[in-house]
Amino acid sequence: MKKIRSICAIAILTLAFVLSGCGKQKEEGAVKSGDDEYIYVPEYQVLGGSGIQVSSAVIGNDQSVFYLESDGAEVKIVSLDMESHETTDLLVELAENKEIASLNSDGEGNLLYSVIGCSDMETGQLEEVVIKKMAPDGRELFSLDVSEIFLQQPDFYYITAVLMDEENNYYVCTGENIYVIKPDGSLYSHIDAGQYINSFFRMKNGKIVAAYFGAQGFLLNDVIPGQKELKPLDSSISFDYGTYQGGKDTDLLYTQDGILCSCNLTDEKPQEILRWTDFDVNSGNLTDVALLSDERIAAITTDYMSENGGTELVLLTRKKRSEVSEKKILTYGAFYLSFYAERDITAFNRQSQEYRIMVQEYGDASMSFDKKMEVYAKDLEAGNIPDIIDLTYCPMTLETLICVGAVEDLTPYLEADETIKKEDYIPNVLSAYERDGGLYAIMPCFGVEAFVGRADEIGEKKTWTTEDVITLLDSKEADTKLLPGADKWSILWIMCNRNQDMFIDKDSGACSFTGEEFKKILEFANRFPNEGNDDSTLDDLRNGRTLLNREVITSVQQYQMYEYMFGGPVNTIGYPSFGESGLTLKSNGTTVAMSAYSENKEGIWEFIRFNLSKERQENAGSPNGGFPILKSALEKQFEKDMEQEYIKDENGSQREMPKSTWMRSLGGEEFTVEVYAANEEQVARVREMIETAQNEESMNTEILNIISEEASGYFEGQKSVEDVAAVVQNRVQLYMNENN
Repeated sequence: MKKIRSICAIAILTLAFVLSGCGKQKEEGAVKSGDDEYIYVPEYQVLGGSGIQVSSAVIGNDQSVFYLESDGAEVKIVSLDMESHETTDLLVELAENKEIASLNSDGEGNLLYSVIGCSDMETGQLEEVVIKKMAPDGRELFSLDVSEIFLQQPDFYYITAVLMDEENNYYVCTGENIYVIKPDGSLYSHIDAGQYINSFFRMKNGKIVAAYFGAQGFLLNDVIPGQKELKPLDSSISFDYGTYQGGKDTDLLYTQDGILCSCNLTDEKPQEILRWTDFDVNSGNLTDVALLSDERIAAITTDYMSENGGTELVLLTRKKRSEVSEKKILTYGAFYLSFYAERDITAFNRQSQEYRIMVQEYGDASMSFDKKMEVYAKDLEAGNIPDIIDLTYCPMTLETLICVGAVEDLTPYLEADETIKKEDYIPNVLSAYERDGGLYAIMPCFGVEAFVGRADEIGEKKTWTTEDVITLLDSKEADTKLLPGADKWSILWIMCNRNQDMFIDKDSGACSFTGEEFKKILEFANRFPNEGNDDSTLDDLRNGRTLLNREVITSVQQYQMYEYMFGGPVNTIGYPSFGESGLTLKSNGTTVAMSAYSENKEGIWEFIRFNLSKERQENAGSPNGGFPILKSALEKQFEKDMEQEYIKDENGSQREMPKSTWMRSLGGEEFTVEVYAANEEQVARVREMIETAQNEESMNTEILNIISEEASGYFEGQKSVEDVAAVVQNRVQLYMNENN
C-alpha cells in the first residue's frame, strides 16, 4: 500500500503511535448531569396527532406548553400540562379571514399572541392587527388593537413574535423590523434591523434582545424603547447562530454548536450544561428551551425535514444513575458535527436497545483548524480513539486512515448482513469508498458535483478533456466567461484536480509533467485574471456570456432550478478528465468509517445499517438533503418529484402548488424560483447524471500545492511554461520517491 502524506504530519505520527499499542477500553454508562451519581433521563411527547398540524409551540411556565393546532379547517390554541401530559383547548374565536400570527410567553407564564385580519386573504389586504394576552387557563386578560400602526406600514405582512417588558411596552417583530408599542397602543419607536432577526427574546431583567447575522457576525442587540437603532450587547463571550432565551437565574440560556449553555453577559465564558445529542435531541430542531424550578429541563423541537413537520416536547429529569438501565457506549469522533450526523445519531439512539452513540468533538467553533488539530492529536495520543470516525470533516484523507490501519474493511459486514443486499443499492455510489479491494465507508445520501451549462452552449457530451474546454472557450466571443469568479488558480485546480492518473503512475510512482497536456493546462489557466470577478448575472448565463456554474446537485428540484437560471435545458458535465466521467460523488449525509481498534464493531455496523435501511432511506426528510443510495428509495423520490400537488383557493378552484422555493443570488442580483412537478425528461437527465458519477478521489493536496507554487512564476512572467513543467516534474517526482 502506498503512503500518502496527510494534512497534518504530526497527527499521522500520533495516530500511528497510538495504533501501535492497544486502544483504551471505553466505559459503558448513561449520560452524566454534573456528577457520577445523577444523570438526566429524557422523555418525549409528540404534540398533536394524526392529520394535525402543530406550530408556534412555546414554554409558558414551569407547568404549561402552548401551541397552535390545525386540522385544516380550524385553528386553536392548546395548553399542555407538562406534569400530567393532558391537553386543554383554550377558547379562541376567530372571525372569517382572521388568523393567529404568533405565540409567545409574557415572562410570567401568561400567553401573548397576535391576530391578523385581512379583508382579502388572497391579496393579503390588511384590515386588523390585535395583540392579546391570555392566562394559562384560557381567560383573556386584555386585547389591544394596534391596526392603525401597521396599516401605515407598506412592507408589513406578518408577525413573527410579540414580547412584553416590565413597563408593559409591547415589542412586535415582523422579521427585519421591530415596533415598540406603548401600553395605550400608540407607537413608541420603530427599528429597521436591516437583517432577518433569528432570535427575539426577553432576558430575566425584562430587557428585550434581538439577535441576527450582521456585517460583524452574529450579534445580540438590546432593543431600547424610543431608539431607532439596536445597541449591541457588551459581552466578552463569542456568540453564534443558535437557539436563545432569557435564563432562569442568568441573562442567557442558549444552544450553540449542539451544546446548551448558560451565562451572564459579564461572564468571561459560558457554563456548558449538556450536549443535546447525548439525550437524543437534534439541536438543529430546537425552538424553545427552559430550566424548570424542579431541576428538569424542557425543550421544544420541530423537525422541519419530516413530512408533517413533527413538533415534540422533550423533558429531561434528573435521576440516580443506579435507577437507570445502561447501554454500551459508541463514541463518534468529529471535527465538526454536521446537521445530518446529529439527526442520524439522535434517531439511532432512540431506537437502539443495546447501544448509545455519544459525540466526541475536537475543540469548539471558536478554534482555528490548527488548534483543533492539536486537540485531535492530543486525544489520539492519550488513546482516546473514537469507535466511529466521521469522514465528512475528517482532517485526514481516507487513504491516510487506511495506510496507518485505523479503519476497518466493511466488506465482511456487508456480505454477512441478512437485510442489506448489495444489489439493492446504486453500485457506483456504494463503491465510492472502495480502495485497493476494501470498502471503508458507505454514503447513505449523496450529491453530484458538476459543471452546469446550457445544453445548446456546451453540448450534450457527458465527458470532456482539457482540450475540449479550450476549444469551447475559443469558439466564443473574447469576453465570454467560463465560470463566475474564475481566476488563474481556480482554473489550474479544476484542470488538474481529477487528472492525477494522467500525470502520475501510482504503481511505479513515476511522474510525467513535461508533456504537452500539462503545458496546455498552464497556458489555458494563464488566460484568466489573477483575481476573478464574480459579477455574472442571470442574463449572462442565459445569453451565453458565462458558460458554466459549478454546483453540487442533491435533488431533481435543484436541477430544475438550474434550468430556470440558464433559461432552458442544461447539461451537467464534470471535471475535465480522461477515460471516464468527471462528475464527482459527494457525501451529503452521515458518512463514517469503523475504527479498526473498536471493541464494539457490531454496534458500529448497526449504526451504518440503520442509515441504509429501507425505512430510513425512504423517510430521510427533505429531498434537498441528498439522493438516497437505496435504488427503490431513489425511484420513490423520483415519483414524488413528478407528482403534481394542488391546493384550493378561496373560490374552491384547484391550483398547482410549488414543490419547493429557491432563493438565490448571482452577481449581486437576488431572485426566487418556484419549482413545480418535474417531467420525465428532467428525471431521466438526473438519473443519467447519477449513474455516470465517480468517486471523489482527486489529486493529492501536496502535489497540487507544488503545482500552484511553481505555476506562479509562469503566471507572473518570470518563467517559461517549459521551465515550470520541468521544476514541477522534479519536485513531484522527489515527493513521490519519498512517500511511495
